Amino acid sequence: MSILIIGSLNTDLITTTPRLPSPGETLTSTSFHTAPGGKGANQAVACGRLSSASTAVSMIGAVGSDSFAAPLLSALSASNVDTSRISTTSSSSPTGTAVILVDSLSGENRILINPGANATVSVPEDIFTTGKWAAVVLQLEIPVETVVRALRLARKAGVKTVFNPAPAAEMPEECWKDVDWCVVNETEAAMLTGVEVEVLEGKEGVEAAAKELRRKGCAAVVVTLGGRGCYWCDGVDSGWVEAGVRREEVVDTTGAGDTFVGALAVAVMEGRGAKESVEFAGRAAGKAVKKSGAMAGVPWRAEVEV
Repeated sequence: MSILIIGSLNTDLITTTPRLPSPGETLTSTSFHTAPGGKGANQAVACGRLSSASTAVSMIGAVGSDSFAAPLLSALSASNVDTSRISTTSSSSPTGTAVILVDSLSGENRILINPGANATVSVPEDIFTTGKWAAVVLQLEIPVETVVRALRLARKAGVKTVFNPAPAAEMPEECWKDVDWCVVNETEAAMLTGVEVEVLEGKEGVEAAAKELRRKGCAAVVVTLGGRGCYWCDGVDSGWVEAGVRREEVVDTTGAGDTFVGALAVAVMEGRGAKESVEFAGRAAGKAVKKSGAMAGVPWRAEVEV
């Protein structure tokens, strides 16, 4: 069995502050550090750490010819991810970066992305015919046209697709029929369905947004809601899964969503049912928020299976 992640690689520039600044306000932070990240890389690490020993995990992406590249590739390799398909661009396209502000009291965050080399990521026409992929994981920190092409090629080859349309962007309507699992948070659900964020504060609003994504063509949908857990539906069944984490246990939510997506992909590839797959992903995300760092917080399989 094997999983392919096509997506972004960033160096995270992380600042921790007692609270997030208001517009025009300057605050003194309590700490600063850099770390490997990017939604694609984080999800690849989640797949690598949460897969069984018999599963091969590979990534397609791009880094720049700079000092940020080597630590990123090393971090992926250390988490059982094959990096041989990650390309190195010219000096004019640096490694992508993400500026992350973390509220030390609530664990909530704000993120600004500079794509850099991620904007050059593409996929060859034969990508799914030359590899024995069981599932592919995609996000939107790489060009939309690359994602649409990969979804189409995967569907044609019979490869399961797990799509996290984040950050949310306008997508061609025809691409949604190529999505087996669509994973969105509240903000993304609102942007992609037209259901207002305030409406998503209630269960009926969440279920309506998921139903709209199903109407667009997605075979299954998960709406993640942070401390409220998540809702899933697949046209046959549906349900709510509680977060299972107390507020006082939350350290950093930055990588929870990416951990959820990677864990879901692993469970789907292993042939678990929808409910069991979502519950596995929820447990993994619950472990991630108890640690600091988007990638560093991703748990290993043994931590989730206990």
